[in-house]
Amino acid sequence: MAAKKRKFSEDYVKFGFTFIEKDELQLPQCVILMITVTLERHLKQQHPTLVLKTKEFFSSEAESLKRMRLDKSGS
Repeated sequence: MAAKKRKFSEDYVKFGFTFIEKDELQLPQCVILMITVTLERHLKQQHPTLVLKTKEFFSSEAESLKRMRLDKSGS
């Protein structure tokens, strides 16, 4: 049986996640710790003070993460 391939949803940002692509798979990435893990469970366990934050808060963090990636590559 093949592994289930989940497509990233823009709604995941409300749990503090964006995604990265690895080997043609989309992996959820925490915008705070920059690690790939499960979504809502991670938010509740690792960032309990952020559970009530809005989607806009996490969208802003995701944009900052994208800018950091560009800055490090020199682009």
